[in-house]
Amino acid sequence: MDSVFPDSRLPVFRVLLKAIPRRLLVGSAVVALAATACSTAMFGDPSGITGAELGAPQLEITVLAGDDLTVVPAAVDVDGVPVTLDAVGTVTVAWPERPMTIQVDAPGFHTWTEELAEYPQAGTIEFRLDPVVLIGRITTPDGVALPGVEVTLGEAVPDVTDEDGRFRIERAVPGEARMVRPAWQERTYSWDGAIDKADLTMEPLQVRALRAGADAIGDQARWREVLSLADVTGVDGLVIDVKDETGTVLHDTEVTEAHEIGAVKAFYDLDDVVAEMDARDLYGIARIVAFQDTPLATADPDHAVTSDAGGLWETNAGHNWLDPSDPAAYEYAVDLGEEACRRGFDEIQFDYVSYPFGGNVSTAVFDGAYTEEVRVASIIAFLDRAYTVLSPLGCAVSANVLAITLESPTDEGVGQRPGAMSRTIDVLNPMIYTTNYGPGWKGIEDPDAFPIEIVDGALANGVRKLEGFGYYRPWLQTWTISSADVRAVQRAAEARDLGWLLWSSATSYSADYLPPR
Repeated sequence: MDSVFPDSRLPVFRVLLKAIPRRLLVGSAVVALAATACSTAMFGDPSGITGAELGAPQLEITVLAGDDLTVVPAAVDVDGVPVTLDAVGTVTVAWPERPMTIQVDAPGFHTWTEELAEYPQAGTIEFRLDPVVLIGRITTPDGVALPGVEVTLGEAVPDVTDEDGRFRIERAVPGEARMVRPAWQERTYSWDGAIDKADLTMEPLQVRALRAGADAIGDQARWREVLSLADVTGVDGLVIDVKDETGTVLHDTEVTEAHEIGAVKAFYDLDDVVAEMDARDLYGIARIVAFQDTPLATADPDHAVTSDAGGLWETNAGHNWLDPSDPAAYEYAVDLGEEACRRGFDEIQFDYVSYPFGGNVSTAVFDGAYTEEVRVASIIAFLDRAYTVLSPLGCAVSANVLAITLESPTDEGVGQRPGAMSRTIDVLNPMIYTTNYGPGWKGIEDPDAFPIEIVDGALANGVRKLEGFGYYRPWLQTWTISSADVRAVQRAAEARDLGWLLWSSATSYSADYLPPR
């Protein structure tokens, strides 16, 4: 036997076997072992190697996410038989020496089916799955891009719409998409996966709210009256005075500056008020007077409006103002708004967010030039600063505006232009009171006798001025007009799909002119 198959030849076979590339190893091994089997039949097998011991060729399958090459929880079928991936996304199967079908499915990724006609060169195959992507754009009912909408869909990473209202959800799985944004009605969208693009609209949040003054909130009997009205009518929100026209902060604030300048006079506990509103599912709006602020102007005159005669500028009623052209004058009101937002309010409303009025403005001195361009830019800068702080916290941002600016071609000297403001904040609150319109306005001798025409006319003209995502929620009056007209002006706003705010200086309201529950 040794003369026929000398031992010196066997090591040569082993070396060649090791040197054969993996892609050829199986076929070559089968051929080599067949020749050895024939020799064994004649001469015996000095090595003891048999074809059965080498077994079938092995195929290594790996599945990774195509976007970041991480392991994904995929389901793999090989010729219709499920196999299980290990912790690194790999499984090894026997190659059947015939065409093989591999199908890979993973939630949030496109299914991949591979028909393997031949054994892969390296003995491995890697699947990099493409994620399913849902893209879309969210707009207002008027087609204006709506930024800042959080879009969630199942377990996919949420996205927030950009300035053009666009979003992108990767690894999307069919289900209910949820869209949330302060000051807008939450909406859902059932996505079945059949399309990869969805253009959607959201509706403004229609709030019908009453203003509650600090003295009324601090009086339990009066506060209960206000809450009871919300219980039995269609009122679904309250505007709570947090800082008023005198500059007084009306609760025991955590903003230390308010205490340092002696501005705090606590009428109520802020957390208790929020809890009462939450218990009734009422929309809470914190009203904060911004630039008319005698305590802060007195304590920090460097950031206040001064007089050309020296000293602080005053209104006819003796109030002082902070300088809207001075960015340092912004932070105090924003800090109070941030506190109210963190403690549970849904919306922060800034009042007196304008240049001063109610006095001889010709004697006022500001850091910046007193031009319309500077005035408008200053008010927008304040609102932008407030929005930057408050919107990420989940609060809507609103501002009270003089109703005349809805119909005037100028800023009326106060820096308010609805178009520019609507590109910056969520809600504009024009104060449309017949008492603010003099006899002869639009040929009307007695504006109090035509409240519906006054309100509807202001809104009609104002809507045409809007340029951004912001919308109107007007302040309406409760005095000098009849109960029937109070309800009628509410309907005028509602007819435009707008909510409204009702003002009463005495926090005194009647269910007679409130909508039914």
